[in-house]
Amino acid sequence: MEDIKNKWLPHLIDAVPSAGQGKRISTYTLALEGWRRGIPLKFYRVHDEEDHLKIRYSLNYNGKEHHFSLSMGDKVSDEAFEICNNKHLTKEHLSKAGVPVPEGKKFTDEIQDEDIVDYAKSIGFPVVVKPVDDNAGKGVFANILDEQRLKDVLVHVRQELAYTEVLLEKYTPGKEFRMCVIEDRVLGAMNRRPANVIGDGVHSIKELIDLKNIERKKNPHTTSRLINIDDEILDFIDRAGYTLDSVLKDGEFLYIRQKSNLARGGEAIDVTEQLTPELKQIAIDAGKAIPDLPHYGVDMIVDLENNTGVILEVNSRPGFGGHLFPMVGEPRDFAKEIIDYYFPETKDIERTNLFFNFNKIIEPLNNRAATSVELPMPPTGELYGKKYIVTGNVQGMWFRKWVKRQALKRDLHGYAKPLDNGDLEVVVAGKKESVVDRFKTLLFEGRENAAVQEIDEYDWEDQPLRVDFQLKKNGASKQPKISKKEYHRVSKEYNKILNSTSWRITYPIRYSKDLLKRIIKR
Repeated sequence: MEDIKNKWLPHLIDAVPSAGQGKRISTYTLALEGWRRGIPLKFYRVHDEEDHLKIRYSLNYNGKEHHFSLSMGDKVSDEAFEICNNKHLTKEHLSKAGVPVPEGKKFTDEIQDEDIVDYAKSIGFPVVVKPVDDNAGKGVFANILDEQRLKDVLVHVRQELAYTEVLLEKYTPGKEFRMCVIEDRVLGAMNRRPANVIGDGVHSIKELIDLKNIERKKNPHTTSRLINIDDEILDFIDRAGYTLDSVLKDGEFLYIRQKSNLARGGEAIDVTEQLTPELKQIAIDAGKAIPDLPHYGVDMIVDLENNTGVILEVNSRPGFGGHLFPMVGEPRDFAKEIIDYYFPETKDIERTNLFFNFNKIIEPLNNRAATSVELPMPPTGELYGKKYIVTGNVQGMWFRKWVKRQALKRDLHGYAKPLDNGDLEVVVAGKKESVVDRFKTLLFEGRENAAVQEIDEYDWEDQPLRVDFQLKKNGASKQPKISKKEYHRVSKEYNKILNSTSWRITYPIRYSKDLLKRIIKR
């Protein structure tokens, strides 16, 4: 199996609560970066026209306040936001500025599908269809190879999905890079590849998928975005001449989906080192073409061989998750870069390694019990800490709760975690060395019936800790296991489908229709 490099930024390891994972990872990491520097932080809720609740946040340093929506700060103008939200307007601005974009045309709801098909034939297949308005990738279909497929896609997008205004563009082959830019600096780039497995000569394809899901669960950006076996995956495996039980050769690479959507098993790969000055300049020029857009993301189709590219989209609120937590490659600290940009006077402030309980903070906002939540400031300066391994009758919840109470009474941060061998791992950190050192004696004295036999003491490595005291669970038993029942159920259905006459006869039609049902969700 491929070595997926979970090489992440040290100050974010185990520092992303569940509420800050997935789609809120940009919000959480940006807010955390500012708060760790001692910038007062407030979360608040707003409501759109349909009363949908949105979480926003502000940072206020020495009277200078900035408001943020996901990764977008208030230096991005409303006009820039509206332009980026409309693919046609974006393309108009880029074209006027001489920024390379795919050949294409906008079609309003008054234009018939037949006219769109005629235009596609005039510029030549393959083509791309996408809704005009921003839709997080929904309704986007690329590499449409022929007239019939285009007709099917147009029916699906314009009628079933109700995106009546669409763009049709010439399909541009190449690698899709997602870059983040602040003014004249390209911070980094990632490429997404579809869900895949790599053989090791031992595990079946089904087992390789399960092993990859274990890795995805460890990643804050993909922990809830697992690879689920469905018709598309079964289809890809079948067309490659394999079944779920097949064992791939060591090093053999097999794609199991077509699209690189992270929510369906795609992988973010850092490709910053592949960027040339020419490619970076195209990304920078794209931002300059849109008024008052100082920081943003771009989607660019890159031709590395010819050192050129075309811009597909400009995003005023690019997601940071794949850059902060790539499946492969170097992580890029875009959260730090954005806070540096908005609060340059805090660049040299030593940040604490504490993090806040995001789950608890946004709970009253989600429940509409509060309109805003202001966070207490973290302790400034360096913390002193120790790790204690406690042996004895110490794994009961009653003892762990007692440890938590004692830590909180002394303004100590840390956690208590039961270990597989029956010991208890206790980490405490605070401003005063004497208080931390005396905690060992307190543990020895313990609560009645604890029967502490031995305590091993270790220096605490300056790792992230939550700004209170956690009672952690032993995660060893929580690893996802291969379900034999589910495995046999899927295998049985899979073989039944493959052996059916209708499957063999309708394959070309079925595959085309199935693709229309799979909508990209970014």
